[in-house]
Amino acid sequence: MEESVKNIARPAASRSLRDAIRKARLDEAERLDHSADRRDGEIARLELLKTELEAVFSELPVHDERFNLVLVPSRPARLWIDLFTYAAVDDASGAYLFVRNSENGRRTLFSATNVTDIADRITRYMAQEIVRRERQEAAFGETGRVLGLEGPQPSGSALGVVIGAFAIGILTGAVGLLVAVLLSAP
Repeated sequence: MEESVKNIARPAASRSLRDAIRKARLDEAERLDHSADRRDGEIARLELLKTELEAVFSELPVHDERFNLVLVPSRPARLWIDLFTYAAVDDASGAYLFVRNSENGRRTLFSATNVTDIADRITRYMAQEIVRRERQEAAFGETGRVLGLEGPQPSGSALGVVIGAFAIGILTGAVGLLVAVLLSAP
Protein backbone atom coordinates (compact mmCIF):
# COMPACT_ATOMS: atom_id res chain seq x y z
CA MET A 1 0.00 0.00 0.00
CA GLU A 2 2.83 2.37 0.80
CA GLU A 3 4.25 1.71 -2.67
CA SER A 4 1.05 2.89 -4.40
CA VAL A 5 0.92 6.05 -2.27
CA LYS A 6 4.49 6.85 -3.27
CA ASN A 7 3.63 6.39 -6.98
CA ILE A 8 0.63 8.68 -6.67
CA ALA A 9 2.50 11.39 -4.79
CA ARG A 10 5.55 11.32 -7.04
CA PRO A 11 5.28 13.65 -10.12
CA ALA A 12 5.70 12.06 -13.50
CA ALA A 13 9.09 12.70 -15.03
CA SER A 14 7.60 13.15 -18.50
CA ARG A 15 5.32 16.04 -17.51
CA SER A 16 6.79 19.28 -18.78
CA LEU A 17 5.15 22.62 -19.57
CA ARG A 18 7.60 23.22 -22.41
CA ASP A 19 6.66 19.91 -24.03
CA ALA A 20 2.95 20.64 -23.52
CA ILE A 21 3.30 24.08 -25.17
CA ARG A 22 5.19 22.52 -28.09
CA LYS A 23 2.49 19.89 -28.51
CA ALA A 24 -0.25 22.55 -28.29
CA ARG A 25 1.49 24.59 -31.00
CA LEU A 26 1.77 21.55 -33.25
CA ASP A 27 -1.92 20.75 -32.70
CA GLU A 28 -2.88 24.33 -33.49
CA ALA A 29 -0.75 24.38 -36.64
CA GLU A 30 -2.37 21.15 -37.82
CA ARG A 31 -5.86 22.52 -37.08
CA LEU A 32 -5.06 25.77 -38.92
CA ASP A 33 -3.72 23.84 -41.92
CA HIS A 34 -6.91 21.79 -42.02
CA SER A 35 -9.01 24.95 -41.67
CA ALA A 36 -7.03 26.72 -44.41
CA ASP A 37 -7.43 23.73 -46.72
CA ARG A 38 -11.19 23.70 -46.11
CA ARG A 39 -11.39 27.47 -46.67
CA ASP A 40 -9.37 27.21 -49.89
CA GLY A 41 -11.74 24.46 -51.00
CA GLU A 42 -14.77 26.67 -50.29
CA ILE A 43 -13.28 29.55 -52.26
CA ALA A 44 -12.39 27.27 -55.17
CA ARG A 45 -15.93 25.87 -55.29
CA LEU A 46 -17.44 29.37 -55.16
CA GLU A 47 -15.10 30.50 -57.95
CA LEU A 48 -16.43 27.60 -60.01
CA LEU A 49 -19.98 28.80 -59.34
CA LYS A 50 -18.96 32.36 -60.20
CA THR A 51 -17.62 31.14 -63.55
CA GLU A 52 -20.94 29.40 -64.22
CA LEU A 53 -22.87 32.61 -63.46
CA GLU A 54 -20.70 35.11 -65.37
CA ALA A 55 -22.56 34.45 -68.63
CA VAL A 56 -25.88 35.11 -66.87
CA PHE A 57 -24.60 38.37 -65.39
CA SER A 58 -23.34 39.51 -68.79
CA GLU A 59 -26.94 39.34 -70.08
CA LEU A 60 -28.29 41.75 -67.44
CA PRO A 61 -29.79 44.99 -68.72
CA VAL A 62 -27.27 47.82 -68.58
CA HIS A 63 -29.46 50.00 -66.35
CA ASP A 64 -30.04 47.23 -63.79
CA GLU A 65 -27.57 47.71 -60.95
CA ARG A 66 -29.25 45.44 -58.40
CA PHE A 67 -27.15 42.40 -59.18
CA ASN A 68 -23.43 42.26 -58.60
CA LEU A 69 -21.41 39.04 -58.72
CA VAL A 70 -18.72 39.43 -56.04
CA LEU A 71 -16.73 36.71 -54.29
CA VAL A 72 -15.81 37.78 -50.76
CA PRO A 73 -13.25 35.49 -49.11
CA SER A 74 -14.64 36.10 -45.62
CA ARG A 75 -15.33 33.37 -43.10
CA PRO A 76 -17.40 31.70 -44.43
CA ALA A 77 -16.60 32.69 -48.00
CA ARG A 78 -19.58 34.18 -49.82
CA LEU A 79 -20.47 34.77 -53.46
CA TRP A 80 -22.81 37.78 -53.37
CA ILE A 81 -25.56 37.89 -55.97
CA ASP A 82 -27.29 41.07 -54.87
CA LEU A 83 -27.54 43.17 -51.73
CA PHE A 84 -29.48 40.51 -49.82
CA THR A 85 -28.59 37.12 -51.34
CA TYR A 86 -25.41 35.13 -51.55
CA ALA A 87 -24.12 31.61 -52.13
CA ALA A 88 -21.92 29.83 -49.61
CA VAL A 89 -20.64 26.33 -48.93
CA ASP A 90 -22.03 24.46 -45.92
CA ASP A 91 -19.28 23.34 -43.53
CA ALA A 92 -21.02 20.16 -42.45
CA SER A 93 -22.30 18.77 -45.73
CA GLY A 94 -20.21 20.63 -48.32
CA ALA A 95 -23.38 21.57 -50.20
CA TYR A 96 -23.90 24.91 -51.91
CA LEU A 97 -26.34 27.12 -50.01
CA PHE A 98 -28.31 29.96 -51.58
CA VAL A 99 -29.11 32.29 -48.68
CA ARG A 100 -31.18 35.47 -48.33
CA ASN A 101 -30.68 37.96 -45.51
CA SER A 102 -33.73 39.85 -44.31
CA GLU A 103 -34.93 41.73 -41.27
CA ASN A 104 -36.22 38.39 -39.94
CA GLY A 105 -32.80 36.71 -40.23
CA ARG A 106 -31.13 34.44 -42.74
CA ARG A 107 -33.17 32.02 -44.79
CA THR A 108 -31.77 29.29 -47.03
CA LEU A 109 -33.63 29.53 -50.33
CA PHE A 110 -32.02 26.50 -51.94
CA SER A 111 -29.37 23.89 -51.27
CA ALA A 112 -27.60 21.64 -53.77
CA THR A 113 -24.43 19.61 -54.07
CA ASN A 114 -24.18 20.16 -57.83
CA VAL A 115 -22.87 23.49 -59.17
CA THR A 116 -25.24 23.32 -62.17
CA ASP A 117 -28.31 22.99 -59.95
CA ILE A 118 -27.39 25.95 -57.76
CA ALA A 119 -26.48 28.08 -60.82
CA ASP A 120 -29.86 27.28 -62.39
CA ARG A 121 -31.67 28.22 -59.16
CA ILE A 122 -29.77 31.52 -58.88
CA THR A 123 -30.58 32.31 -62.53
CA ARG A 124 -34.31 31.66 -61.87
CA TYR A 125 -34.14 33.87 -58.78
CA MET A 126 -32.61 36.72 -60.80
CA ALA A 127 -35.24 36.38 -63.53
CA GLN A 128 -38.04 36.44 -60.93
CA GLU A 129 -36.56 39.56 -59.33
CA ILE A 130 -36.31 41.33 -62.70
CA VAL A 131 -39.95 40.50 -63.51
CA ARG A 132 -41.06 41.58 -60.03
CA ARG A 133 -39.27 44.94 -60.44
CA GLU A 134 -40.79 45.47 -63.90
CA ARG A 135 -44.25 44.79 -62.46
CA GLN A 136 -43.63 47.29 -59.61
CA GLU A 137 -42.37 49.95 -62.00
CA ALA A 138 -45.38 49.45 -64.26
CA ALA A 139 -47.77 49.67 -61.30
CA PHE A 140 -46.04 52.81 -60.01
CA GLY A 141 -46.13 54.36 -63.48
CA GLU A 142 -49.91 53.82 -63.71
CA THR A 143 -50.45 55.08 -60.16
CA GLY A 144 -48.29 58.12 -60.89
CA ARG A 145 -50.43 59.00 -63.91
CA VAL A 146 -53.63 58.57 -61.90
CA LEU A 147 -52.37 60.70 -59.01
CA GLY A 148 -50.75 63.29 -61.28
CA LEU A 149 -47.19 62.48 -60.14
CA GLU A 150 -45.73 62.08 -63.60
CA GLY A 151 -43.01 64.64 -63.18
CA PRO A 152 -42.64 68.36 -63.41
CA GLN A 153 -44.58 70.03 -66.16
CA PRO A 154 -42.61 72.81 -67.83
CA SER A 155 -44.17 76.21 -67.28
CA GLY A 156 -43.03 79.79 -67.75
CA SER A 157 -44.28 80.90 -64.34
CA ALA A 158 -42.02 78.41 -62.52
CA LEU A 159 -38.94 80.10 -63.95
CA GLY A 160 -40.27 83.51 -62.83
CA VAL A 161 -40.74 82.22 -59.28
CA VAL A 162 -37.16 80.96 -59.15
CA ILE A 163 -35.73 84.24 -60.47
CA GLY A 164 -37.89 86.26 -58.03
CA ALA A 165 -36.75 84.15 -55.05
CA PHE A 166 -33.12 84.61 -56.10
CA ALA A 167 -33.53 88.41 -56.37
CA ILE A 168 -35.20 88.59 -52.94
CA GLY A 169 -32.33 86.57 -51.47
CA ILE A 170 -29.72 88.93 -52.93
CA LEU A 171 -31.55 92.04 -51.67
CA THR A 172 -31.99 90.54 -48.19
CA GLY A 173 -28.28 89.69 -48.02
CA ALA A 174 -27.24 93.17 -49.17
CA VAL A 175 -29.50 94.87 -46.59
CA GLY A 176 -28.16 92.58 -43.85
CA LEU A 177 -24.56 93.36 -44.80
CA LEU A 178 -25.26 97.11 -44.82
CA VAL A 179 -26.88 96.95 -41.36
CA ALA A 180 -23.93 94.95 -40.01
CA VAL A 181 -21.44 97.57 -41.32
CA LEU A 182 -23.44 100.46 -39.86
CA LEU A 183 -23.75 98.79 -36.45
CA SER A 184 -20.06 97.88 -36.23
CA ALA A 185 -18.79 101.39 -37.18
CA PRO A 186 -17.73 103.55 -34.19
